[in-house]
Amino acid sequence: MTSSTEDSRLFIAMFPTGIGYADRSKEEHGDYKRVAFLSYRTLQFEPEKGANRELIEQARQHAVTIQAMRGREFRVSTCGQTVLLGS
Repeated sequence: MTSSTEDSRLFIAMFPTGIGYADRSKEEHGDYKRVAFLSYRTLQFEPEKGANRELIEQARQHAVTIQAMRGREFRVSTCGQTVLLGS
């Protein structure tokens, strides 16, 4: 599952262990350049060193909404798989 808007450089992707944030305007190793990561288990936001500060802040704002759901089931796939946030 991914999320982005045409006018945004921030790309948001759901992975098995957390949410990845990337810069759609830059590539690294054949993929979008990573900006930050949010672990489902710890809900710790981990920005990448050297990433664009504006994109880190956009990612952080999104992460705050996920962190506010601590203790809730969060859907991570189109087939209905969920994880318990912060467990």
